[in-house]
Amino acid sequence: MNYTKSKIFNMALKNLRISVGLQNANQTDKNAVVLNEFYDCAKEQVLKDFDWNFANSYRELSLTGNIPQNPKFLYEFDYPNDCLFAREIIPYEDNEIVEFEVAANAIGHKVINTNITPAVLRYTKLVNNEAYYNTEFVMALCWYLAFLAAPSITGNRAIQNDCLGVYTSMLAKAKSMNASEGYIKTPDKCSWFDIR
Repeated sequence: MNYTKSKIFNMALKNLRISVGLQNANQTDKNAVVLNEFYDCAKEQVLKDFDWNFANSYRELSLTGNIPQNPKFLYEFDYPNDCLFAREIIPYEDNEIVEFEVAANAIGHKVINTNITPAVLRYTKLVNNEAYYNTEFVMALCWYLAFLAAPSITGNRAIQNDCLGVYTSMLAKAKSMNASEGYIKTPDKCSWFDIR
């Protein structure tokens, strides 16, 4: 199913127990204005809150040529423009975890510091086109948007708390469904077995 901003707004209004929907997301009535004000924040927060399959992306990072300010790390890389949340640096070896940090460099640019090069980052990409959203994400987004907009639209804190509770449970359900897609081979034996 293809989702639109208008459809997401109308679902959020239904979550707030408002039966009158919007014709389009750019209307100038109070509800549309409030939802538009919170929409980008809600979308970015829900994308950050979970490692959504549709927003999963990989990129080989570019060195900045600078030495990291944190002496714990050897290399400083540019932070990708479309990166919303850095998840991991892909390790060279199975079962290895590569340490990294997101920081600001000496001139204030957002960078990624780590100890390997080349470095491939797996991250959550900022996806602005609603047509790419999956159902679980849309359901979670509608409830989180309703949570943010509730004080302005309904003035009812109980409804706001209900929206946050449902968002939390929708996110948990989405996590289990999202995790069942795909397959990653796990090691045949535990690392502690090798020590013996």
